[in-house]
Amino acid sequence: MRRRPAFTLVELLVVIAVIGILVALLIPAVQAARESARRAQCSTRLRQIGLALTLYHDAHKTFPPGYIYNGPLKPPPVNPNLHKFIFDSPSFANDPPSDPGWSWLTLSLPFLEQAPLYNAIDLTSAVWYPQNDALRTLPLAVGSCPSDRGIGVFTILKDIGVETWMAYTTSYTACFGTYGLINTDPDYGNGLFQRNSHYRLADVLDGSSSTIAVGERAALFAKAPWAGVITHGTIRTTPGAPVYTSTVEQAPVMAMARTANNYLNSPFSEPYDFFSAHGELVNFVFVDGSVRPLSVSIDLDALHSLSTIAWSEAVQQQP
Repeated sequence: MRRRPAFTLVELLVVIAVIGILVALLIPAVQAARESARRAQCSTRLRQIGLALTLYHDAHKTFPPGYIYNGPLKPPPVNPNLHKFIFDSPSFANDPPSDPGWSWLTLSLPFLEQAPLYNAIDLTSAVWYPQNDALRTLPLAVGSCPSDRGIGVFTILKDIGVETWMAYTTSYTACFGTYGLINTDPDYGNGLFQRNSHYRLADVLDGSSSTIAVGERAALFAKAPWAGVITHGTIRTTPGAPVYTSTVEQAPVMAMARTANNYLNSPFSEPYDFFSAHGELVNFVFVDGSVRPLSVSIDLDALHSLSTIAWSEAVQQQP
């Protein structure tokens, strides 16, 4: 009687072990390829935003404001130089009004092939008004990074932790500049965007290819509405974010971020910082519409110079 050829137990275990090793080697490569594709898609979306900002400027002769506010201009800070040294901690007793609050991203919608959505928005009504509930919670694909695990509808909290409005997140935020008090002085930054700002291309003295317009602030780090700023709402460190601290900031930070003492993607980052879901690289769109990733190890002085529209003037103002 002839015996059938078959694997021995040892041979079978060896095959299983080899397959396991191959799978273990393959999974990181697949994950890296997927992340590379997501990062490229993120760059494409930022490139769309950069083009939209250029088209907005062509149509209106200025770039959009960080967000719109119908009240009077706040007086400038007594000593602007102190902005370099004061921590931008919120003073909720002095919570600035923000209505109607629609953001630079909302104002760019007609140039992002989102004209129907834009036409459905009444810019004279506040973002938080009940009539805007459905609009505020709509997903906006171009405003979301594919690598951002925090995107989706979330609940905005007041400073005392009371749940208020629902909104859909964005992974991108406008550049307020370097240092400055977004919380309490949203009208006075040295970047391209502030409350009610209307800068022209000619105002960007450092050059359009050397000035950041918009950068990443992933919702996995801090959740903010794409629609804009909600008066008396807060932006907070997302629970489980890869940082050491949990911080609460006032409403103006929903639409804008700045560069200051923290490096990009620092574990000490706070909601007014830029922060990416891509790990070692953070994508930015520059005023000329180009998109470039910056390393998290970029020199802080270099990062500050890219964040302002007139770095030489900002340096001269420092004490």
